[in-house]
Amino acid sequence: MQNVSALFCLFFFESTGKNGKRDYIKMGPRKGDAPPMKSLKFFCFAAVCTAFLLTACGPEPTADEWMRRSLASAKEAKWSRALDQAVNAVEKAPGNTLANVLLAIALENNNRPEDALNAAVRAGSDTSSFIAQYTLGRIYCRQQKYDSSVKPLTRALELRPDDANTLILLARAKLRLNTEDALNLNKRLLSIPQFSQSAVIYNELGVLQVLKGEPKKATALFLKALSLDADNPHLNLNNAILHDYHLGDLMKARQYYNSFLRLAANRRELLDEYKEVQTRLEIIR
Repeated sequence: MQNVSALFCLFFFESTGKNGKRDYIKMGPRKGDAPPMKSLKFFCFAAVCTAFLLTACGPEPTADEWMRRSLASAKEAKWSRALDQAVNAVEKAPGNTLANVLLAIALENNNRPEDALNAAVRAGSDTSSFIAQYTLGRIYCRQQKYDSSVKPLTRALELRPDDANTLILLARAKLRLNTEDALNLNKRLLSIPQFSQSAVIYNELGVLQVLKGEPKKATALFLKALSLDADNPHLNLNNAILHDYHLGDLMKARQYYNSFLRLAANRRELLDEYKEVQTRLEIIR
């Protein structure tokens, strides 16, 4: 496995589950899991709807009407139409924060990532808007521009300290950057009831211990993650790599590698890893 000792599975924002696409990212010397980007993106869209409804009362200017139409199209997943309508809204009101956020989301869903980022940057100039800061940070993360994501996500968290989605994104970005406060952010996630028994978070805490050069401390965290999601092939692979390359326990490594092979047997998106594990098992038998 290429640089296998440095690889850990990071179930990042692009996680798509069992639809045939990769649901993790190979990370240079890192790895973890989170609610899929799709769910975070729809959270963002729902927040735009709420913010718009709160601000669009009374007689509506033309820009507001275009925004309303764009939101209606987006709800029906008619993203091409939503984009045209969002463009019209921004043309009528170039400085409207919500119009630019909506434009960024519509561009994202029309596979125009750079244009989406530009629109999000324009929206993000409004540092008093939570949804603008969140959207900008999320899009930076999605495009793996983690350094750039920290500032808007930090600001979004200042505006809404208890927002779990923002905390998730910021924790993942800090994990990617291997910063000192990544551990505390992930521990903070565990204090939120919906994440207190999350295999995702325990896995990431284990990853952080490995990155800090404390693989023995990672053992209990990876085992806890596995106890919460025993049939997750990525968690089994993480445990295998930990015991193989960091703890030198080949017997346990073989057990976890074999579990990964069993669980990944029908996962097309894991075919490359499947073959790599088979090759590694031949070496350490």
